[in-house]
Amino acid sequence: MIDDNIRDSSGHYLELAHLLGSAAKARGFQTILATHKQFLPDSETEALCKVYPLFDTPSMLHWSLGIDGISQFARNLNGRIQNRSVGERFLSCWQDIFCKRSRRPSEMIMNWKRAFLKVIDSLDLTEHDHLVLNTANDFVILATASALQDRKSKKLNIHAIFHFATNHADTAHGRQRNAKMGQQMNMALGALGHHQVYIHTTTEELKAEINSVMDHEIASAIPYPTRSSEITIDLEDQPCNAMLAGMPRSEKGKHSIRGFLQALENRNLIGDTTYRPCLQVPGKHWKSLIPNSLHSSCDTGRVELITKHLSTIEYHQWIGRAGLGIFLYDPIRYRSRCSGVLLEMLTRGVPVIVPDHCWLANQFKKACVYGPVGYVYQQVDEIPDLMCQFLSDREQITGHAKAYAPRLREAHKAENTLLQMGLQET
Repeated sequence: MIDDNIRDSSGHYLELAHLLGSAAKARGFQTILATHKQFLPDSETEALCKVYPLFDTPSMLHWSLGIDGISQFARNLNGRIQNRSVGERFLSCWQDIFCKRSRRPSEMIMNWKRAFLKVIDSLDLTEHDHLVLNTANDFVILATASALQDRKSKKLNIHAIFHFATNHADTAHGRQRNAKMGQQMNMALGALGHHQVYIHTTTEELKAEINSVMDHEIASAIPYPTRSSEITIDLEDQPCNAMLAGMPRSEKGKHSIRGFLQALENRNLIGDTTYRPCLQVPGKHWKSLIPNSLHSSCDTGRVELITKHLSTIEYHQWIGRAGLGIFLYDPIRYRSRCSGVLLEMLTRGVPVIVPDHCWLANQFKKACVYGPVGYVYQQVDEIPDLMCQFLSDREQITGHAKAYAPRLREAHKAENTLLQMGLQET
């Protein structure tokens, strides 16, 4: 497994590696994990994998042509813009001048492939082995192709797991970027023609997007693996823990947190018989995210702040106390993107409040097979009203969520992920 996003002993990048590694070990595989140089292996990782902390590039997603990246042009195997007009050549040179050298596309590809080849050269891989790019995107595929284009290596089985949405196909700009992504991906996959490459997506929605971008059926959807756990609180526990799990980022509604908490305070929804908001926030910036009037509530515990990165065990113990999961997520960024936090809530039987018109809402609707497991909103300012309603509906809705949870836990076992990826021990 290769994931240069793994930099510390927390977060979903490492969780994915743990779950895939554990399932692989159970199926008889010997597992190796290549990570960023900053990663100091924890005991769980060392028990599952031999670790190679080799990568030192910034996030490769930065230069993706997908919705989460900033790239505007299809690039060649060296990271330079393909088929450039005079204006595009000028723009790319201008960008490079004002971009830190280590963050330039060509430099990032060079550094990434150097670490990648150290992994490949240290192992005697055969056609019976599987190379998994845990968190792939179009720029990672480009770097992989760049690394292997001149190698006379044996045929490799390469599995690339895509997580992030493509661009909105209803806009001209989105269609243009998607076309360039398809051009770049097809060129890179052509350079990898000697090898067997499998493209996997973590949602059915993203599978359809990737196949559309590539203009042929290339991707297959796999279940995003989730650790099997159950809710650890009782309905009698007061106040209800309203949890916003995960460090805030723009796509997770970071800009909405302050206003959301202010609305809860204005509606008297923070208290012993109502809710305790529970959030993960950066220790250095928590005051800017929390209304001034609630700073004292953070000291007394009426608002619970987690200001550090939690280990895997600490994180799962914490979300096991959730009474209601709140998702302020951007529905455009999560149109086809999987949320590990949502799966963790639903597999525990935790009711949720999610935005409409995205993957989260689609999962919510599937979860309502036994009855509503929470609510779907159109605008963030609807959430306080829905939370008022939940205080009356809590027992019934939590019952529905608990009834559905075992089905989802079974579907998202890591063993099923490997099975659908076609990873068989030989």
